[in-house]
Amino acid sequence: MTTRRILAALTVAGFLGLALYADVPLHATWDTSLSLGSGSGFTVEEFCSTIAVDVSTEALVGLSFSEFHEFGFLWQELSLIAGVGAVDVRTDALFGPSTTDYLYAQAIAEMRLGGAQIGIYYAQVSDAILGGWADGFALRLAGSAGGLYITSITELGARIADDDFAGFRIFHAPSGFSRRYATDPIVAGQGFTGEKLTVEGLSFGCVDLVETTLYLTCAGFQSLAFEIEGLATGISWLAFDLELTFAVAEKTIAVSPALLIGDVGCVALTFDVVPETATISIDGIALGGFDMTYAWNGVTVRDVTVLAPCRYAISTPAFGSTLVAVDDALADGIDHYPDYWELLSIHIDGDACCGGAYALLCNAYFEQGAGQILGWAMTYLEGSVGIGTNAALVGHVTLDAAGLDTASLGFTFVW
Repeated sequence: MTTRRILAALTVAGFLGLALYADVPLHATWDTSLSLGSGSGFTVEEFCSTIAVDVSTEALVGLSFSEFHEFGFLWQELSLIAGVGAVDVRTDALFGPSTTDYLYAQAIAEMRLGGAQIGIYYAQVSDAILGGWADGFALRLAGSAGGLYITSITELGARIADDDFAGFRIFHAPSGFSRRYATDPIVAGQGFTGEKLTVEGLSFGCVDLVETTLYLTCAGFQSLAFEIEGLATGISWLAFDLELTFAVAEKTIAVSPALLIGDVGCVALTFDVVPETATISIDGIALGGFDMTYAWNGVTVRDVTVLAPCRYAISTPAFGSTLVAVDDALADGIDHYPDYWELLSIHIDGDACCGGAYALLCNAYFEQGAGQILGWAMTYLEGSVGIGTNAALVGHVTLDAAGLDTASLGFTFVW
């Protein structure tokens, strides 16, 4: 057990030593909010307070992140980041103070040699994580050769975040809160467990491939993906991005067209390729939804429409209020509204007094059968006002057909 915690102990000792003995100032940000629900009289629905501290020298940075909720002290994270010449090193350690558990640690060392990059990733999770203790390495090599940019990721019991993999997520099961890291040591097997090879810059005739990715594991072939951007359609204002993936038992196609309207507006359409049942032919292309944005002089207006509610949804404001695939949202832990099919949003920002800034967001959500005018279901209002450059008041309210649903008030303080 002691050897499993060496990395975490070194990170803690390094951060405390830097904070206590280095003659450098501390910088901190304190965010706190209290949310009240109106179910049967106003009751505390959620309390959240986070404290982020950094202390740094020319070659070393120490970071501390603490998160508290109404149920207790949720996360304590300590990090060290060092840079010496062409070598960058980072270590992270995560603890669950409410249960006095050590949860996770990772170490990343990256080096630049001319146009090449070498990265070594190591991580371990403790017995307190669902699935039990595990650790592993990964080696990343990247560089240019003959006009191509080649990236090789060799998995030795661990995976690392890239364009296809979002990284490792640690969940606090009772609340659903999570922390995300680059290195995932949960890979079945020991020693060599996988190889991912990505080549950028390949061309076949008139088609330029953005990326071609081959993924193999110790069990054999897993997938081969081709990604194309800006596929010409013969229409000057319309182009397609295409991703074709061959896996062991299936083939998937993702089509992403976009329409550009001048310099201030954009309409992004989301399409599905609909395969004909039990064949490999394509039965049609279905429009799943669109996201239209117009920005002018500090005012941004958006309209997000879901046309295929069984496949797409609108994410919550905390996740950007974007159009997301339901399968991806469930896999990546993205909170979303499964019943709302339309979002109208207005965001305004500008300068406040004494060097501060203000922002106001109004989101109106609509659903079929809501029983209100135009199908209105809920309105989310969020605002912040800066008090000088070091403090800000923030808050939000949600309104539905029954009236005020939740209200939240908080502050941010930086020193």
